[in-house]
Amino acid sequence: MMLFRRNKEMIHFSGRRHTKMGISSVIIGVFVILVFLTISVISGLAKGKGGFLLGVIGLLLFFLSVFGFVLAYKSFKKKDIFYRFPVIGIILNGLMTLLFIVIYLLGI
Repeated sequence: MMLFRRNKEMIHFSGRRHTKMGISSVIIGVFVILVFLTISVISGLAKGKGGFLLGVIGLLLFFLSVFGFVLAYKSFKKKDIFYRFPVIGIILNGLMTLLFIVIYLLGI
């Protein structure tokens, strides 16, 4: 009987919800990481001579990670939301954006 009472007290009903933009930013962040790892392996197997196509894919991934970062940032503006997905989206996309900037600056 005591166990049932404890579980009943733990149930919370609130108006908060997960935002679609936050979830989308996490999906974009995971996609960018997976494709980045894939093109890194392909470039490594080609001994750094991956060609123009891998560079274009990397540049598109940079813009996609910036877009994911903006989506996560905009989802913070909403009220009564759970912040799990926007925080994860900002971390993933922010780190990938910084990584792409560093790779670009090292290439100059």
